[in-house]
Amino acid sequence: MIEKCVNPACSARFRYLHEGKLFVLEAGEDAGPVAPSSGGNRRPRRLRLYWMCEPCSRTMTIIIEKGREIRLAPLSATAGDTAAAS
Repeated sequence: MIEKCVNPACSARFRYLHEGKLFVLEAGEDAGPVAPSSGGNRRPRRLRLYWMCEPCSRTMTIIIEKGREIRLAPLSATAGDTAAAS
């Protein structure tokens, strides 16, 4: 459950989806056990939600690092990068 801004330096509490930016990221391959299905041994798709408050989202975004770790980055430094945002 989303409780606060993903920025550790920010104390803004999550209240409404229209305030700020919601990031939907797929969890890594080791996120869960293999689910039985008719399609073979596929892992279930697991999503992680992160919320960034409006003031923080004006200057920062989330970057996915190797190993599916996330980090915050200034928007100006990500002009050529893509982040999964909705």
